[in-house]
Amino acid sequence: MEWVDRKVLQQLAEDIGPDMLPVVIAVFIEEVGEQLSQLRPLYEQGEWEALARVAHSMKSSCGSYGAMPSYQQVMALEMASKQADVAEAERQLQLLEASLPQVLAFLADYH
Repeated sequence: MEWVDRKVLQQLAEDIGPDMLPVVIAVFIEEVGEQLSQLRPLYEQGEWEALARVAHSMKSSCGSYGAMPSYQQVMALEMASKQADVAEAERQLQLLEASLPQVLAFLADYH
């Protein structure tokens, strides 16, 4: 599976300049990694509004960096959280917990 769309990263590099790409990728890895660590506790505490808010924030980040599987999962997690759909939120959270570390590892090695 392609965790990251390389065309999106290439476009991002063209937009911001290749020298800035490693900087913004490092920020993405740190911020999204921190957000990922917040999801499970929010889910377990039933903090649906906060969970939806974090998922919403992650959605645009994942899309901007071409992490399309994670983007789809975090979008579905946001919707499930807004509906307090426990089963769907759990399913999407599990998928995201599997995909996003792959994205972060890929981006950490991306040059």
